[in-house]
Amino acid sequence: MIKILIVDDHPIVLEGTKMLFLEINDIEVDTENDVASVLEKVKTTFYDVYLIDIHMPVRNGIKLARDIKKVAQNAIIILYTGDDISDYYPLVLERKIEGILAKTASKEQIIRTIRSAMQREVLLTQNFLDFLKTYDRPENPIELNAKEKLILNLISEGYTNFEIAKQLNVTQRTVERYLTQLFRILNVQSRNQAVDFAIENNLL
Repeated sequence: MIKILIVDDHPIVLEGTKMLFLEINDIEVDTENDVASVLEKVKTTFYDVYLIDIHMPVRNGIKLARDIKKVAQNAIIILYTGDDISDYYPLVLERKIEGILAKTASKEQIIRTIRSAMQREVLLTQNFLDFLKTYDRPENPIELNAKEKLILNLISEGYTNFEIAKQLNVTQRTVERYLTQLFRILNVQSRNQAVDFAIENNLL
């Protein structure tokens, strides 16, 4: 029996994903939409596979995956997302996750990916080979100062610009300038991209 925990903050999506496994006799599924409760569940219940949405408030899927592996080192993590999955191929190469799925994936693709991961095999799309040809690890890793790391941590926890301004005792406009500078350093366009990049590169 394969035990799976599906984590998604949208209850309707969560139930829809769970329905895909109803007729699969050797797969048992639990669900969790409260991200803050996941780690406690991991400590008390064994799961073979974790199917985790990437974009969630409080703790996104990438950060949650890292935290789960601290508690359960052999956990099999498969992320699923509405974004282009090739953006997350580096996480597979660096062995931070065992698979990545698009939310548009068919039931058959999802089942095959889970079964492959259970065999410690990686099932990826054909363009993964194209990605490998162009993938380079950064020679000069990005270094952030204490203030930039603090801002990253605050936005990863869902703080608004107003709340960050209160924490730093500066104006909201100053925070906006800090974020613009931070996005430029990380070469990203949004808060979610900044947090994802920071986690992927161990900046948080």
